[in-house]
Amino acid sequence: MPKRLAEIAIDGKLASREQVIRATREAESQGVPLIVELVRSLGIDELALVAAIRRQARVPLIDPGDPALADIDSEALRELPQDVCRRLRLMPLAVSVYESGTRVLRLAMADPTDTIALAEIEYLTGCQVEGQLMSLSAVEELVPRSYRSFVTKVIRREPAADSADIAAAPARLAGSASGDGGGGGHGLEVEVLLPPSEDPVPSDLAQSSDTRRVIIAPADDRGGMAQASGGEQPTTVPFHRITDEASLELRHSALLQLLLRKQLITEAEYDEEIRTLMKQRAEEP
Repeated sequence: MPKRLAEIAIDGKLASREQVIRATREAESQGVPLIVELVRSLGIDELALVAAIRRQARVPLIDPGDPALADIDSEALRELPQDVCRRLRLMPLAVSVYESGTRVLRLAMADPTDTIALAEIEYLTGCQVEGQLMSLSAVEELVPRSYRSFVTKVIRREPAADSADIAAAPARLAGSASGDGGGGGHGLEVEVLLPPSEDPVPSDLAQSSDTRRVIIAPADDRGGMAQASGGEQPTTVPFHRITDEASLELRHSALLQLLLRKQLITEAEYDEEIRTLMKQRAEEP
């Protein structure tokens, strides 16, 4: 059976057994991987620990200076939300699909011997997971940089209508809505690409644009816009929601962050619930 990080640190004489036991307990109480405690609290040399893991676990070592890391596969980034990567100190690099249909997710991991983290990623993504080694500091630097680049990429869409076109649309199309153009009294729906909001938003949530569907109601006999029965109706409805582009895991992450921010749950409670469910699943026949 492959050695775990605790054994590697002890066998490599990087820490005593008592130190590793204390670090393990502290890592569990803080909800962080053991490698974080070994490097940050015990002060184990990071390069020495990387060398020991590589020697004992026999996993490929990823060079943080590899130019390929400047443009991570977007399909891999869609597999995992950023907060999971931050918590587990890992980074999705690429997704491969074999002829059998099996999907394999390649990860850069500060601790590729962390079988609990590997099991969680397999559960979240449905992929087989291949963990490769990268230093802790390199992973922690790569994750926010890659996701920032991913979520702020401009998605190519139809050219945006300028403000003059948008302002002229009701006058230009109202007649068509009630004429022979097939409006049938239901009005026309015009898709326009609105400019991004000027309100400051976190870089992780920055969007290049937003799309709305504008409903142009046909003019009534009095020259006004027709109203549907039951009172005044909105003239715009959402057409594109950011959640339509987000994976189930990313939506789950957003919900979790809201719950934590509103202090409805704690991270410790959430982690404990995940451990309980994973244990129950492992015990199922």
